[in-house]
Parts: sequence; C-alpha cells; structure tokens
Amino acid sequence: MRFQAGIQILLLVIAMVIAFSVIKPKIAAISADQSEVASYRAAIENIGRYNQQLQALINQANSLSAYDRSVLWRYLPEEIDATLVSSDIANIVSQNRLLLLDIVPSELSLVTAETEDPNMPGDVAVAPVDPTGVVIEGEAGMPKGLLVSQQFQVEVVGTYEQMKAMMRDFERNAYPLKLVNFEFNLEEEGSGLVQYSLLLETYALSAR
Repeated sequence: MRFQAGIQILLLVIAMVIAFSVIKPKIAAISADQSEVASYRAAIENIGRYNQQLQALINQANSLSAYDRSVLWRYLPEEIDATLVSSDIANIVSQNRLLLLDIVPSELSLVTAETEDPNMPGDVAVAPVDPTGVVIEGEAGMPKGLLVSQQFQVEVVGTYEQMKAMMRDFERNAYPLKLVNFEFNLEEEGSGLVQYSLLLETYALSAR
C-alpha cells in the first residue's frame, strides 16, 4: 500500500512538473497568438473604414474648383520661395510707409508635433517610412508630405500706427506670415519713430 501511495505521489509530482514546465507555457503561447490574431483581424476590419475615409477625402479634393485649388496651393505650397516671400514682406512694409532696413531668411526646418501652439497649421511630427523602416525623403532632402517652415527676420522703422497697419496686412496675407517674435527700440525721443524687429514664419507641405 505504501509502495502504491508512493507511486501515486510520484506521478502527481511528475504531472505537476509537466503542467508547469510544458502545458502552462504552451497555453500562454496560444493565448499570445490568439491576441495577435485578434489584433490582425481588427486591423483588417479597419482597413475598409480607412479606405472609405480616404476616398471621401479624395472626392472632396477633386470637387474643388480651379480657383479654390489655386488659393489652397498659394496658402500651403509644395515649397517656400524665399525670394518671393521676402518680396511680399517688402511690399507690405512699403505699402504701410515704413522704412525697411533688412530681411534675412533662415534655413528650412521641419515642423514637429512637439510644438504646443494651437495656431500652428497642421502640426506633424512622424516622418513617413517605407516597409523597411527608412524615412521617405523628397528631392530637397525633406521627408515627403511633412510640414516645413522658414523664418524671416525683418527690421523696419516707422510709427506705432504704421506698425499696427502692417501687422494687420501680415495677418490678411494670402499665405501664413505668423509673428514668432517681436521687439522694438525707440529711434529718437519725440520723433515718434520706432525700430521694430519682427520674426515672421511661413509654411509649405514638402514634396507632395
């Protein structure tokens, strides 16, 4: 009897060892596989909805009139023409009768989602990648389909009223000329003239 009881205990121990060392890991692996399969199924189900949304956006874009398209491309072009932007800034300064001292454009930079500015158009941070995980770049070295910005340091001299009118015209411009930084220095006491230093920023959707 004791021998049989010992065998039974030994078999029970072996069964427990097999359960914990073989069966339990297999169950865990099966559960992980089932979770992965479920995520794949959810992704497949979402593809249809994403395609519908994409097609709706394509249809909306195709329904734009030629005028609306031209306005859109001017508001957010594929690239920033620094010479043209500088010329537009100079024209706005001249129209408001301020004296333009200097315009200095900076290098292009990528707009990232790290910005917390709610007025920043189309905050984008994640670069598109190909199936190998490599960032897709455009002809100018910027990732395709991402928002890029360029800043222009502008130095002008004028009265306070002229400066206010100039700022209104910057806001009404056909494409963004966002004021990033603003400083001023009095030229001469009693003259009413002030030297203003403005940092303006504009945008483009790179290499669409």
